[in-house]
Amino acid sequence: MLYRICAGLLLLAAVGHTLGGMLGTARRGPKAGPEAEHVFSLMKSVHFKWQGADTTWFDFWLGNGLCVSAFMVTTIIALWVLGGLDSTQRTALLPLAWGAFASLALTSLLGFKYFGPRAGVVFGLIAILTGIAIFVA
Repeated sequence: MLYRICAGLLLLAAVGHTLGGMLGTARRGPKAGPEAEHVFSLMKSVHFKWQGADTTWFDFWLGNGLCVSAFMVTTIIALWVLGGLDSTQRTALLPLAWGAFASLALTSLLGFKYFGPRAGVVFGLIAILTGIAIFVA
């Protein structure tokens, strides 16, 4: 059950990251003051070639952010599946559970460092719950 709670929390985080964070900010700008708005508009206007493609820093920012959301889907599915298995099956998939835990813990640390406490706490909570699920399973 705890794995499925973690999957649900991570799904909410992924939806928030995608709709509010990436797509919302791409649509309305960072709302962080005139200097930030200026940088954001420059990110959209300065084009360069990257591996044969014409791109901008805005495209890099948006593409990388959406890739993060896409990769969260794998962890959401893994946690959901782990929650539906019996203890013998979960034991066989323990490396998958530890991988999800490590990924979430690292995301939490990076969240604290680069995006502030809200991101760090959200992913930290999910990582802690995943770790508890590993030990009680």
